[in-house]
Amino acid sequence: MSSSKLSLPTLPFDEKLIYINGKWVQPVGQASAKIENPDTASVIAEVPECSADDVDQAVKAAHAAFHDGPWVNEYSGAQRRDAMLALADEIEQHRSEIELIESLNTGKPIVDVRGELDDTIDLFRHFAGYADKVQGRHISAQTNSTTEAYTVKVPIGVIGFINAFNYPICLLAWKVAPALAAGCTIVFKPGPQTPLTTQYFAHLVDKTGKFPPGVFNVVLGGIAAGQALVDHDLTDKIGFTGSVATGKHVVRSTASSKFIRSASVELGGKSPGVVMPDVDLDKTAKLVVSGCMSNTGMNCNALTRLWVHRSIYDEFMPRLKAAAEALVLETPQDSGTEMGPLIDERQYKRVLEYIRIGKEEDKAEVLTGGSPALGRGYWIQPTLFYNVSPKARIATEEIFGPVLSVLEPFDSLDDVIEIERKSEFGLAAGIFSHNHQSIAKFTRKMRCGTIWVNTYNGLFSYLPFGGFRNSGFGRELGYESFDGYLVTKTIIDDISV
Repeated sequence: MSSSKLSLPTLPFDEKLIYINGKWVQPVGQASAKIENPDTASVIAEVPECSADDVDQAVKAAHAAFHDGPWVNEYSGAQRRDAMLALADEIEQHRSEIELIESLNTGKPIVDVRGELDDTIDLFRHFAGYADKVQGRHISAQTNSTTEAYTVKVPIGVIGFINAFNYPICLLAWKVAPALAAGCTIVFKPGPQTPLTTQYFAHLVDKTGKFPPGVFNVVLGGIAAGQALVDHDLTDKIGFTGSVATGKHVVRSTASSKFIRSASVELGGKSPGVVMPDVDLDKTAKLVVSGCMSNTGMNCNALTRLWVHRSIYDEFMPRLKAAAEALVLETPQDSGTEMGPLIDERQYKRVLEYIRIGKEEDKAEVLTGGSPALGRGYWIQPTLFYNVSPKARIATEEIFGPVLSVLEPFDSLDDVIEIERKSEFGLAAGIFSHNHQSIAKFTRKMRCGTIWVNTYNGLFSYLPFGGFRNSGFGRELGYESFDGYLVTKTIIDDISV
């Protein structure tokens, strides 16, 4: 199994610069970070680590663009729509380069990246349609006939986005497209491991010639840059995707600075799936494995906690094992590859440690996997544990890797729901059944933001996505996401004057 011989294509921008106020500029400091290809652990690029001064410049540029620039004060909704459609066209025109960069930087199978670029282009075109449809309400007078009252929706202001590493370009679109449609200006910080397609996106924003300076800005780096962005008093909202611990810190920070600011946080999950006895076992086993192993398990909504009815438990296990072992682990740029490596050494070691915990501390049985794979980079075999206690660490803590815990057999769906309703998470869940009563009970009683029935992982631009409890608040995608970047003003007019 050979590693990738492909190198990073020539970039149409200098990756050692950052994009602020419509220009590629030299960062203030000299710090830099090496960017790896997770397939081989080889360095493919070096990018700046932004300082608080760089972040300050970016936020001030976005603030000036919002309050004094044409994007908010002169552009009509139709002009913002047309700018976003032009940007979608640029992404489509350059998608082959973006796909290769994304695959090399993340280790994702190229087939998966192509699907994510489809989604990215669709998201900008979808939310472009909202840009000229911002509407308020007329409210009839409740006290006298000389008063007119109405509401208007206005953009919330400067948005500071902190993105995760697992879907660099697609999650960028989740956040940026609705915010631009609403009329906001943006400072965007990608995950420190995966900055390259964000930089490419900034190049395309610039290339359209339709976005005024300061509307979209990029800063790079890790914790220090993220903290400077969260703490900056000129931001009006923070949008964050990442871990629960960091998400809680972000929320506290937005409330403890000079001004209380809005936040939307999409955090972790330990999503349960339930397999009832009336399903096609072979088909369901493949759906479950895909639900867990997609993106190498580095999905906040990954199906990682599986309940299987006692009457089919022993029959289902070999099917689940076969489905996991059938996954193709190969060079990510090969069209037949189905699962890639983990993102970096830190995540690789974290997942291996959880596998050790499962074996030694939780005393769970390994159905398949449990070891490194391919002898290079950050590859780990798809790993299935079974007969796992619902209270085991591997069953309750987010691992963010290709590890599925099949819990002890269950007899009553009511018991499963009761246990899952006590979870600290509430992002997603799935049920596999043809019994409408079981489906209705599960979807009604589960406390989570998305529930899949006889499928898993499908998300769409027009449907909201988000969580309950420690899985965060606010919604990505759908009208709800667009509305989250608007605020309501009430106008009361005495028309007798």
